[in-house]
Amino acid sequence: MVVKPYNFVACFLSLLLLAACSSQQPSTPSTPVKPKKPLIDVNGAVPRFEPPSRIGNKDYEVFGQPYKVWNGIQQYSTEGTASWYGPGFHGKYTSNGELYNQEDISAAHKNLPLPSYLRVTNLENGRRLIVRVNDRGPFHGDRILDLSHGAASRLGIIGSGTARVNVELIHPPRPANADQLIAQHQSRTIQLLATNNLKQARQVASDVEHRYGVPPRLVTVNNMYKLHVGPLEKPQAEQLLSKLKGSGFGGAFFLN
Repeated sequence: MVVKPYNFVACFLSLLLLAACSSQQPSTPSTPVKPKKPLIDVNGAVPRFEPPSRIGNKDYEVFGQPYKVWNGIQQYSTEGTASWYGPGFHGKYTSNGELYNQEDISAAHKNLPLPSYLRVTNLENGRRLIVRVNDRGPFHGDRILDLSHGAASRLGIIGSGTARVNVELIHPPRPANADQLIAQHQSRTIQLLATNNLKQARQVASDVEHRYGVPPRLVTVNNMYKLHVGPLEKPQAEQLLSKLKGSGFGGAFFLN
């Protein structure tokens, strides 16, 4: 069979269009999928305004596959397969730097900003609840969501392992002090010393305040005395940390 040249061009343009669409934010389906049974609301996470996490919100790559983070997304609703993850990840760090607790009502999503809130409906039994998205995944097949053990248990999918679900993005109300909360979230605190010698800690605190004009806070944890400076605005904190490291505090670091 002879294939005409313009067919190659058409195929090539179609592939380009498909690739472009895959990097765009999703559109909301016009007809939501209805569950097979009446809806049953289950206690889940309580949505609240949170600034974006400092980590986990940049485009990334897993197994050679690039993923785009949908920062600024306003609407998202889709149907697909959800799975769950638990024991093997319990106590490890999530993609936004939190410690994963498998009994929290949380979830992992490949593209949504961290943290986000989703209303998840099990289309098989009608159970639905709100989860807090704080991790990345699932990177297995065409699954759209990985639920914590706690969330999966309440949705009734532990035994089956996967379930057909509908997910809908929820935006908590923006409080009047949102800008202040974001600024506080972006501030940094420095730990410059940890010692079991109280006299040494007090002397160092006095020296640092005299030299840099910022009074360290003395924090006692399990008979250890720690000196913290801050919170400070990010540029000021970065400048001070650089100075501290260059003047004998090589072990100083950002707590947050």
